[in-house]
Amino acid sequence: MKYIYKIVLLSLVIIGFNSCDANENFEILPPQEGITINNPVNGSTVVLDDTNTANPGLTVSWSAPTLVGTAATYMVEVALTGTDFAAPVLIGTTDAYVINLTVEELNTLAIDVLEIPGETTAGIDIRISSGEIVSNKVSVILTPYKVEFTELFLVGSLTNWTPAEALPMTRLGFNEFEITVDLPTGAEFKFLPQNTGWDGDFGKDPNNEGVIIQEGEQNISGYTAGKYKIKVNLNTFTFTVTEVISPNNLFLVGSLTGWDPTTSLPFFKSGENIFTIVIDLPTGGEFKFLPTNTGWDGDWGVNPNTAGGIVQDGEDNVKGYAAGKYLVTVDYNTLTYKLTSVGSLNVVGSINGWDNASALPMAEASLGIFSIVLNLPAGAEFKFLPTLGSWDGDWGADGSNAGRIIQDGESNLSGYEAGKYVVAVNYNTMSYTVSKITAVPTNLYLVGGFNGWSNTAGNPQFTQTSAGVFEITQTLSANDEFKFVPVAGSWDNDFGESKVSKKVLEQNDENNLKVTAGGSYKITINFNKGNISVVLQ
Repeated sequence: MKYIYKIVLLSLVIIGFNSCDANENFEILPPQEGITINNPVNGSTVVLDDTNTANPGLTVSWSAPTLVGTAATYMVEVALTGTDFAAPVLIGTTDAYVINLTVEELNTLAIDVLEIPGETTAGIDIRISSGEIVSNKVSVILTPYKVEFTELFLVGSLTNWTPAEALPMTRLGFNEFEITVDLPTGAEFKFLPQNTGWDGDFGKDPNNEGVIIQEGEQNISGYTAGKYKIKVNLNTFTFTVTEVISPNNLFLVGSLTGWDPTTSLPFFKSGENIFTIVIDLPTGGEFKFLPTNTGWDGDWGVNPNTAGGIVQDGEDNVKGYAAGKYLVTVDYNTLTYKLTSVGSLNVVGSINGWDNASALPMAEASLGIFSIVLNLPAGAEFKFLPTLGSWDGDWGADGSNAGRIIQDGESNLSGYEAGKYVVAVNYNTMSYTVSKITAVPTNLYLVGGFNGWSNTAGNPQFTQTSAGVFEITQTLSANDEFKFVPVAGSWDNDFGESKVSKKVLEQNDENNLKVTAGGSYKITINFNKGNISVVLQ
């Protein structure tokens, strides 16, 4: 009998060896000459539980007067009621007149050998034989308990077939586990109830698709390379392997979009199978994720059984967050989501002695985008802090992806020559820019479609409201485009908007700014923070 590992100590409560109404289902047979079973009584009921597995679970005793003194050996066999011992199971051989099974042994016999599901009632028949002499048959009504597995591990070619390197699976509920893994071509695996050895390993049943067994099992294999979610149910001894295919696009739909897929907000694909977006979440806001903005097919939500997990079936809405601005990250490599508060951002580095308490506040140029203008000396290094006075959650450069920001394994931003720079961080695209500008202009003028792009001495002039801050109110038509020049009549050193970060000032390879509706606009340019404000009056 193959050993089954159990994490929690188990035990038995025998409700009783007594007859019940179920006796009517059993045929009372006259004893065969030579061997008579005395215990248990035909029709007895045995209900097991896991209170103390070392207690006696079943005692079978018999008498054989005609065999006394013959050195007879007795075989004790069981079979499911109704099978007429077509496939008997030997539970013991002895020259005595009694055999005992503990609760654990009886439960293992029921579940693993006779394949009676836990907490399910079934009849078993018992008989004794010695040579050609066979006893009467006694039937017992047996209910085994469910064995609890609190851990399960995946072991296989991707873990070098080493139990110590086996991958822990996530426990979803009683005897239910899952894991998401990248399987290479030709991968094979099975399951272990512990990562200290091979005792109690499970593999697939070659005769029953989706079933796992412990005797005669095979490795699970035959999958093409890819990401898979593997689920195991040790209540039913079944498993599923489902390929996880990341969508090409992702959209956020919820209370902030009227729960209308057609108005859902597009994510930015910021990495392999990783999507990001910044949202301004109102109080009580809820949302979920869609692979298209045309309908609800294939929607994803919160996995109620895994903290931070996403799932497509039985999902919940993402909810319970306070009002605020959040970076939402959905990672299909791990089937997880995360909300990170992005209400503020600061610069810390060699320019301020790496003092996080005096880090330089950046301005929010637009949703999820922060900017500042820095005078960098040669050799300066810096990074970004969400909270003044704390290093928690700091951001830096991704050494593997130019222009990208990360939080783990990040590097300082460095390598810039001395000068004045507009530094911007865009959480929507998980990127940063460090763009050099010539100087803060003494004057600033507006030029664009409203005056036929006639860059002359008559261009409307901004008013400098404070050091480095310029403001103008201008009437614009729908779809008018415009930009800024330091000298009326000259395009030298003109300014526009960053191509990668909305409302961030840019002097190199800039875009024009554009309004979609006609009206009177207040336009503010801040050369201290590097941001642009365009507000319809």
